[in-house]
Amino acid sequence: MIHYSPYMLTTLLSAVVILIIGVCLLVVAVPREGELKNYRIARRFLAGAYIVLSAVGLWEVLGGIESEDRLAVLAFTLIAASFQALLFTFCSITLINLPYMTARRVWSNVIPILAVSGVSLAVLFVAPEYFYPVFYMALLLYCLQLFYYIALFAREYCRYRRRLDNFFSGNEYRRMIWVRNAFCMAACVGVMAIVSLFVSTEVYIAFTVAYTVFYVYFSVKYINYLTLFHRIAPVVVLPQNGTSNGNGISEEHIRQAVGGWIGSKKFLDPDISLESLAKELNTNPTYLSRYINTAYGQNFRSWINSFRIAEAQRLITEEGNLSLAEIGQRVGIPSTSTFYRQFAAVTGMAPTEYRKKLGCGFKADKL
Repeated sequence: MIHYSPYMLTTLLSAVVILIIGVCLLVVAVPREGELKNYRIARRFLAGAYIVLSAVGLWEVLGGIESEDRLAVLAFTLIAASFQALLFTFCSITLINLPYMTARRVWSNVIPILAVSGVSLAVLFVAPEYFYPVFYMALLLYCLQLFYYIALFAREYCRYRRRLDNFFSGNEYRRMIWVRNAFCMAACVGVMAIVSLFVSTEVYIAFTVAYTVFYVYFSVKYINYLTLFHRIAPVVVLPQNGTSNGNGISEEHIRQAVGGWIGSKKFLDPDISLESLAKELNTNPTYLSRYINTAYGQNFRSWINSFRIAEAQRLITEEGNLSLAEIGQRVGIPSTSTFYRQFAAVTGMAPTEYRKKLGCGFKADKL
C-alpha cells in the first residue's frame, strides 16, 4: 500500500511532470534537415533520460521506498545525479556545437558511470554493511565529474563565443545566452543533489521541487531552439576551418574588394554578418574570416565595430546637433547601451567623455 507522505507525494508529482515533458520532447516534431541530426539525437537522449528518471521516481513511490530508507535514497540520488550531469552537459554543448555529440564521446562518459553505479547497487543489495565506504568513494568521483563537466562546457562555450564574434557584428550571443545560464543552473542542481543527501527530508523535498521546475524550463527552451537555429546555424553547425576561398580569387583581389567595401561604408548596416559580406565579395565565410584575422588582427565583430566607432567619432566631431543615441543608430548600433560599451572598448572612454573632451555642442545625452 502506498503511503502518501509529503516525501512520497512530492516524488510522485515530480515523476509525473518529468514524464510528461519527456514525452513532449519525443513527440514535438524536428525538421528532417541533415544539419539538425545531432540535435534530434540529443532531444531523444534528453527525452529518454527524463522518462528513465520519471520511472525511477515512480518505482520509488510504488515500491514504498520512504526517505527513511537511507541507503537506497543515497544510492539512487547519486546515480541519478551522475547521469543527469552527463545529460545536461552533452545536451547543452550540442546546442552551441552540433557536431560535438558523437557515440564515442557519449559512451566514453557513460561506461564509467555505469561501472560505479553497478558497484554501488551491488554493495547496497548484497553487502549493505560495506555501503558507506563505497558511497563516499562514488561521491568523490561525482564531484570530480562535476568539475570536469563545468570545465568542458566553459571551454566549448568560449569557442562558441569566438566563432560568434568571427561571424556576426552585433550581440548575437544574447540569443543563446540562456544555454550558459541553464548550464549554470544545472551545475547548481548537481551541487544541490550532493547537499540534499545530508539534510532533512523537508530540504530534500524542496530540492525535488527545484529540479523539477528546472527540468521544465530546460525542456521548453530546448524545444524552442528550433526558432533560433537558422540564425546561428553558421557558428554551431560547422567549425571554421580551412583556408581556401573556394573560387580561385586571389588574396589581392580580396584585399581590394574589402577596401572598396569599407570605403562605401557598408559596415553601417546593423544586420551585416560574415556570411552576407562573403557573398557580396564572392568568397566563403571561413576564408574571409581568416583574412580579416590575419590582415587586421581582429575578429569580425571587433573589426566591424572599429569602423563603426571611427564613424561615430567623426559624427560627434562634425555633427554636434546629433544625440549619442542618434549617432549610434546612424553607425549601425541601434542599442544605446551597446553603443556606449563598444565606444568605450575601442576608444578607452565613454562617448560622453569623448564629446566633452572635444568641447563640442550637443543635445542632452541619456543612456
